[in-house]
Amino acid sequence: MGRSGVRAGANCSLLPVDLTERGAGTTRHPWEVQRFEAYRRILADHGALGARRVLDVGAGDGWFTDMLGEVLPADATTVCWDVNYDDNDLEPSRPGQVRTRERPEHGNDLVLVLDVLEHVADADGFVAVLRTVTDPGVPVLVAVPAYQALFGAHDVALGHYRRYGRRQLLDQVAPWIEVLEHGSLFTSLVPLRAAGVVAGRFRPRAGTTHGIGDWTGGRAVTGAANGWLAADARAGTALARCGIRLPGLSHWAFGVGR
Repeated sequence: MGRSGVRAGANCSLLPVDLTERGAGTTRHPWEVQRFEAYRRILADHGALGARRVLDVGAGDGWFTDMLGEVLPADATTVCWDVNYDDNDLEPSRPGQVRTRERPEHGNDLVLVLDVLEHVADADGFVAVLRTVTDPGVPVLVAVPAYQALFGAHDVALGHYRRYGRRQLLDQVAPWIEVLEHGSLFTSLVPLRAAGVVAGRFRPRAGTTHGIGDWTGGRAVTGAANGWLAADARAGTALARCGIRLPGLSHWAFGVGR
């Protein structure tokens, strides 16, 4: 897909968010569900869901593109690229999906890089790699965890090197994409995250965490959390389009390849 289809060899240690956070829970975390819904709406708003070859960088368990496949063309191919896949992870989870540890070719119609850059030590070098798989004019959606001040033990356990300020994200992706829109998600979670970081400094917890992979909330709690986060995400996106940029737990940017 060229620009007209869109409306207004580095040393990379890429640790996939979904594989890191994979836990015992069978229900997807409301944060993950509403993150998907928010990004699906952004892609739809920019006419990017007609893509027939989607590259999901750092795809982990492939859940995001499994869900996205329900709204893509029937003949679409989704390529899940994750250098940390083992042989068992290479088995596709749905028709039309390809999983690979090797760098894919260019020729993609949509590139997703969601909560990946924070896992890479040499982010500048990795952005240079991303340029090789992103043709000019191809839609790109990138997202990162927000605000270095919120960096804590949870980030360390998940293999994060950093969190991003809004300007830092835009500067990071500038050599790779022309940003058409950007914003934040989940304003209401920022105080909770900040409180957790502060508490962790006084009461550090031993061991590791599986993060969102350990969601075990019941039906009522899950439904309430989904409703709350859905409203939060919709409000944040709407306000950003009016020029009101609230803080959020994640920063995202939509653009096209340079």
